[in-house]
Amino acid sequence: MISHNSILKRTLPMLMQCAEAHRKPRWLPVAKSKIFRIPKRPVISEEERIELLRINNNYKTQMRAIKRFYHEEMIKEKSTLESASSEMSQQLEAEEWERCVKINDTWNAQIAAEREERRKKELQEMEEFALARMEAKDKELRDRIAKASEEIREQKKLSSTFITPENLEEAIDKALANPVDYNFAIDLQGQQYLGRDTPIPTKEQKKAATNN
Repeated sequence: MISHNSILKRTLPMLMQCAEAHRKPRWLPVAKSKIFRIPKRPVISEEERIELLRINNNYKTQMRAIKRFYHEEMIKEKSTLESASSEMSQQLEAEEWERCVKINDTWNAQIAAEREERRKKELQEMEEFALARMEAKDKELRDRIAKASEEIREQKKLSSTFITPENLEEAIDKALANPVDYNFAIDLQGQQYLGRDTPIPTKEQKKAATNN
């Protein structure tokens, strides 16, 4: 006769596989027929509860002992490494400091050389600018002197025509003998008519003169 346990062992995998094949998706809500169903809590005997509590306490005690053991081992290893690497770290720090000092000295020398080169260049540019400005000022002064000399020469040439006390009588006689009339008129076409008494032709006279 087949026992009840053997039947469960044979049929349970098939039932689980069938249930998994037709399991409801996770995102669907609880079925209406199972909303108010309260599952029955499993009944555990007192002996089983005490045994489970004893096993759980033993597990926690063993885990605390293992954690404490690894914690103490880690502290010992850390203190050993710190004591062993203290001298090495000091030496490494000293070497790193020397290396940084050398790099800093190299940078300072390079920056000082660049600064000196820039200062020389700026000084040369300032000297060239000052020299060019002085040359421009000298050229302007020479041009002004040349222009003044030319004006002086022209005035010297014109000085021979100036009226002096010696030739005043002669200049008066010459002016009276050669009268000059500075009056003149200009028409709309821009033609000048010299003299105060010069007759100005009318439009008819101009047309007649043009036709002739």
